[in-house]
Amino acid sequence: MRRNTRVGLGALALALTVTASACGTTDTDDGGSASGEDCNFKIGVMGALSGANASIVLPSVDGAELALEQWDNEDCTVALEKFDTEGDPAKATPVATQIAGDETFIGVIGGAFSGETRATKSIYNDAGVTMVSQSATATDLTQEDQVEVFHRLVPYDDYQGAAIAKYLTDEVGASKVFVVDNSEAYGEPLADRVEETLGDAMVQRDKTEVGQTDFAPTISKMESAAPDAVFYGGYIAEAAPLLKQMRDAGIEAPFVGGDGLYGADFGNAVGDAGEGAVVMCPCAPIEEDSTFAADYEEQFGNAPGAYAAEGFDAMTVFLAALDDGARTREEVETFVDGYTGEGLSKEIAFDENGDVPQENVSYWAYKNEGGTLVPEVEVAP
Repeated sequence: MRRNTRVGLGALALALTVTASACGTTDTDDGGSASGEDCNFKIGVMGALSGANASIVLPSVDGAELALEQWDNEDCTVALEKFDTEGDPAKATPVATQIAGDETFIGVIGGAFSGETRATKSIYNDAGVTMVSQSATATDLTQEDQVEVFHRLVPYDDYQGAAIAKYLTDEVGASKVFVVDNSEAYGEPLADRVEETLGDAMVQRDKTEVGQTDFAPTISKMESAAPDAVFYGGYIAEAAPLLKQMRDAGIEAPFVGGDGLYGADFGNAVGDAGEGAVVMCPCAPIEEDSTFAADYEEQFGNAPGAYAAEGFDAMTVFLAALDDGARTREEVETFVDGYTGEGLSKEIAFDENGDVPQENVSYWAYKNEGGTLVPEVEVAP
């Protein structure tokens, strides 16, 4: 990692059990009142903790747990409670209502996906629950319908789309890009930005659906267009069969996806068809010999995955608020609004819309090599 904060290994991890609702915590205390003086609280984390896209979310949850385990504050007790939304806005809404209605929750890490974030941010805003998202990148979350409580540690998709288009033209050398999106809150706007930036270098655009498994109509259009690269805006669950069907049809054009594909399961999901596929992500590589990587692997038995550092940073921001004396939701929100600090993922600060500063934004292209996403090149938008 380019900017690595040295941290020591804290207490051993407590057992956590993920269910479809609230589940195990890092502390068994039930929490105290967010309106009182006792420093005894809960922080929620919501996202796809199961299903085909879970590998995009789980490392960030583990990163948050690691930050909490390593926290040194004898005056406060904090419980991390996990909620499995499967990334579904309909399932995220009751989770948000539950968190908002429980005064012991002083913040939430998430939503992890843009759709669930869009569906819940007004609920959290009405209750004054501060949100720090580790991975929700849709542009409109901060640029069109702002709420006071929403913050995120990743840049929005206008930047990502521009970086992807730049990679396609400058690194791949593509002049005929076929652009596909999943007609969803994350994939469609991202593809729009890629199309806008590519200009005449886009040869054709097509749409698919979440849950789709047969991509014959799209494959037929690709065969006619004869692209020299393909971009897909969406998630692993649909990208894997799309890519396999492309290769089965003899379409060998380079395949590039956005950060919705950046998960440990990508290599297994795409199999041999995905060899050489590229995933763009606003997440810098974590140095294998860093203290964070060593601590993470010792606690969880594997190397840090997608957005693990961002999950660590999100929890660190909330814990810093408590260290600073915040004891109410309003005080936490005020602290987070003004927070600045050196994080694992980047220098952290939030502008008036809750976004990280533009000067801290960069993207990395990760190439699938033998089932592992390996950093290839850094791309500035």
